[in-house]
Amino acid sequence: MAQWETVSLLRDGMAAVRAGDKARTRSLLRRVTELEPQNELAWLWLANSSEDPRESLSCLRQVLAVNPENEYAASGLPEALCRAGVVAAKANDRAQAKVWFSEATDLAPRNETAWLWRAGMADSAEEGIEYLHFVLAINPHNKRATQGIVHFEARRTHKWNCPACEFADMQPRPRCPRCHAVTTLEVPAAFDDIQNVDRRLIEPIAKRLYNDLQLEPSSTTAYRLGLAYLNMGYAEDGLKALQIAVKSRPADPLWPAQIQNLIHHRQTQVAHVTEPPMAEIVGANPSSILIVDDCPIVRSQISEALREVGYTVVEAAGGYEVVDKVRQHGTPALFLLDVDMPGLDGYQLCKILRQSTETASVPIVLMMENAGFFNKLRGRWSGAVDRLVKPFDPQVWLASVAKVVPIPVP
Repeated sequence: MAQWETVSLLRDGMAAVRAGDKARTRSLLRRVTELEPQNELAWLWLANSSEDPRESLSCLRQVLAVNPENEYAASGLPEALCRAGVVAAKANDRAQAKVWFSEATDLAPRNETAWLWRAGMADSAEEGIEYLHFVLAINPHNKRATQGIVHFEARRTHKWNCPACEFADMQPRPRCPRCHAVTTLEVPAAFDDIQNVDRRLIEPIAKRLYNDLQLEPSSTTAYRLGLAYLNMGYAEDGLKALQIAVKSRPADPLWPAQIQNLIHHRQTQVAHVTEPPMAEIVGANPSSILIVDDCPIVRSQISEALREVGYTVVEAAGGYEVVDKVRQHGTPALFLLDVDMPGLDGYQLCKILRQSTETASVPIVLMMENAGFFNKLRGRWSGAVDRLVKPFDPQVWLASVAKVVPIPVP
């Protein structure tokens, strides 16, 4: 019975199309898709008759869900994505518009319109110029693309922001006149002299960049974070961030070579530094604390506060560094572990430390942003004695640490 009804509805829908009654056409076709969700023909006609490009896009996706080899739907999808993206952009829904335009260029790399819209919604002048060059590769005579490149070049040339502290100036500078940070990777040796860099101006920007990178990875964000870390003295963390920038499609093709030069320079510098013999640094210290956190700024804040009251502090950027740190500096009196780390998180590391004979009896305190019931249980199950809730509060944290490891007496 339902099959005869859908056939009748489809027939009436086609008659409505010929009569130019789009509203009745859409009403009849929607009824067909309700009765028979796998009706490929109904979804196609509904896509064609829809007045909202976003609905049309949704219908084409339904067609392809029913039949991935439908050539009509597949060939029309990039254009449908563009039309839906334009509607979203005009409605100020930039995030959705960017997703749709990006998908359109992935499906149809020579879609001139989609690249133009992506350039217009670019987050930086470099990104906009990159997309407009794609347009000119498709159509060298596109005047909008040529004018857009001139516009973006003007923005890039006449307005410069320090990547470390965001100080604005009219032209790029190798060192920021405000925070004195090195602002380019062109001269690796420049990072050997960062004594005059004002870390207080860079630190809040670096914190924001770090959080931004966790939420939405971006080559530009990773590059700026790497520069900030290098200027603050966190060389290894800075290089890691810069390598992330290269892997996530860098906006500047010079970055890979510059980063390799910087790594080579640092390796050359380290080769001339004589490390102390192992015998001089191995040995347990009753007031030592090993901090494990992947954010160097957080490590620095905690370390500084602990050292001020007399503790000996060792830092590790991740769980896999802990074994080497213990071998070099001896078994600590306390482990402070961040629970949210890539690779080996704090809970996993806690269990590993509990299973090792060298560290089984060492107290462990977990650092976390959410001290909910489930996280409390996970901490207990993994063997931690306490937890500290971020953000870092010196007085509260020092009091908690002192309960486990007494503050050293001068």
